[in-house]
Amino acid sequence: MMKHTTSGLSDVRGELFGFSIITIILFHFCEDAEKASFGGAAEAMIKIYNFVLGSSGVEIFLFLSGMGLFYSMSGNPGLSGFYRKRVKRVLPAYMVIGGAGWLVLDILLQKTGLTQFLLDFSTISFWTQGKRLVWYISLILILYLLFPLLYRVVSIPDGRLAGALTAVLIAAAAAGCLTLRFLSPGVYDNIEIALWRVIPFILGAWYGRKAHSGQGFTAEAVILCAAGAAGTLSAAVTKVYPGFLQGIFSLRTGTLFYPFVVMFIAAAVLLKCGGSRFLRFAGSISLELYLSHVIIRAIMNETGLKTCFPQNYLLCIALSAALSVAVNRLFARR
Repeated sequence: MMKHTTSGLSDVRGELFGFSIITIILFHFCEDAEKASFGGAAEAMIKIYNFVLGSSGVEIFLFLSGMGLFYSMSGNPGLSGFYRKRVKRVLPAYMVIGGAGWLVLDILLQKTGLTQFLLDFSTISFWTQGKRLVWYISLILILYLLFPLLYRVVSIPDGRLAGALTAVLIAAAAAGCLTLRFLSPGVYDNIEIALWRVIPFILGAWYGRKAHSGQGFTAEAVILCAAGAAGTLSAAVTKVYPGFLQGIFSLRTGTLFYPFVVMFIAAAVLLKCGGSRFLRFAGSISLELYLSHVIIRAIMNETGLKTCFPQNYLLCIALSAALSVAVNRLFARR
């Protein structure tokens, strides 16, 4: 089954995008509810969700993005065509949803002024102040910019050399994260949510090469799943014994590869079921869903409509879905 799943992963890429964005939206509710400390059965359900899925959808999303970009560049659109397509996919939606959202938050509600609005809207505030609201947009734009360089590495005709250099890039990314963690803990704490997610993106580009050439991902999948299981076990031990691997291990690093376990299981189920129209549709508007969801969630919490309460969160989801469909259709016609 592993061989079939890894070779057919690209066949359910749209559904997996939908799966990942839905798990992210549910994780954000668990995050809000956990801070509210409801206790009882609600707290138990939150802990179960966080243990089973948590924020796995983010890593899956970036893996799929790396895979899709490899396919896009393999179509020989040229650099201008590649960048034009990326800009058209991200910036119009962000200009509308993000622009309106930051205007409401910074100017109308928090009254932090025009300078802060410009820092937030440009996403510079993520890197300088650690404001995480739209950190994904800030990261993905940089990854888009650098992807042609990554493509040159993973597409080297000699497969062994390409694999070795890809492994070097992953090791370098991990080393960079750990170096920043020890040399500048304050800066690291602000941006680590994005830094470690570069690794799944690189792995996605490597899988894109294998899938594009009709190969499976079996050996790598076994290694990633084993690393994910071991890391998750280490994370569980660390919660019980906080001194375990202290100074080296963190929850982010420990569970970095666990999302691949989730992704392969989800892919196997989807391939067995022949896909899902609902998940494919959610995947087609996943970027808009992400943007509208995080913005509306922030505005609701700022105005007192706390999204830790299920009824408020359902309203947040409904508004996000409606706005996402409207923005997606608006720019699809252009």
